[in-house]
Amino acid sequence: MGTLSARQAAPARRTLVAVLCLALAGLAHAAEPLEYAVKAAYLAKFPFYVDWPPAVFPAPGSPLNLCVVGEDPFGSVLDEAVAGQQVQGHAVTIRRLKGSARDPNCHIAYLGTDARLENWRNGTVLVVTDGVNAPGMINFVLKDNRVRFIVDDDAAAQSGLTISSKLLSVALAVKPRGGH
Repeated sequence: MGTLSARQAAPARRTLVAVLCLALAGLAHAAEPLEYAVKAAYLAKFPFYVDWPPAVFPAPGSPLNLCVVGEDPFGSVLDEAVAGQQVQGHAVTIRRLKGSARDPNCHIAYLGTDARLENWRNGTVLVVTDGVNAPGMINFVLKDNRVRFIVDDDAAAQSGLTISSKLLSVALAVKPRGGH
């Protein structure tokens, strides 16, 4: 076999990286750092499948703030996952909040194990929790040694958020709008 030209090698590398990422996602329970890398990847992709009311952004180019509330299990992995991302003209930024107090500038709030869910109810914030907390709109769970998530579409709708059917279709379970 001959060697690949630089032009041929770039797509091959991208394909290899994609295959490795999918393989790693299936091994999410193998080690806690890998588990949180998978969760970070999900958090980075959730904004592409959620619509917020336009009024939550002060200006058309305002950032979409992904807030980690309380203990931060991600470190730099989450920053790397969202680096350079834009969602409908909004750059995705990470904010780390030490306490559980609600921050009106958050569009997504990942609640660490020490954050209080009740501080984040009733607002236009996509609340993501992690098994140990009372479930948010999206709750990470481990199922068959894989990171999965459950969606409460009813809670999202009550907060004025619309979650895409594409995201709902890959959830482990969905509480539908209207609570039925």
